[in-house]
Amino acid sequence: MLDTTSKLPRLFTQSLLFVLLMAGLQLQAEVYKWVDEQGRVHFSDRPVTGESTEIRIREQESPQPAAGQHDRQMEMRRMLDVYAEERAEKKEAKQKQLAERKRRKQNCVRAKDRYNSHLRATGIYNLGNDGERRYLSEQERARHIKRLKADITRWCR
Repeated sequence: MLDTTSKLPRLFTQSLLFVLLMAGLQLQAEVYKWVDEQGRVHFSDRPVTGESTEIRIREQESPQPAAGQHDRQMEMRRMLDVYAEERAEKKEAKQKQLAERKRRKQNCVRAKDRYNSHLRATGIYNLGNDGERRYLSEQERARHIKRLKADITRWCR
């Protein structure tokens, strides 16, 4: 079995050293210009002839954003804000929709339970103001059961 744990730090160190050396070489790069016998101009990273002249290359300044670019950035920011608002509104609407579904489901279960219990009951009554029970007649009971069925239809769609 190979022991790679002791080799990893050394490999990392060597890789890092190589990258740093290459970066240093790039910073020290020089450019030479020379003209051949036919009068053509050549460029090289080393002096080819005694007439080669070193060329100093200036670093290019970073361009300032154009006035139109600032306007585009502001427009993009505005659009991103609008999209964020739309996402928030959609999220809120979805939460409301989920809450409504949950409420409807609870009401559906209650309506079915109430319907089944009243359907099996031998007598259905209402309490009067004096606390006395007043049992529903057969016609009143039929209307009451019909209303309970309507509640099921309303909540259990």
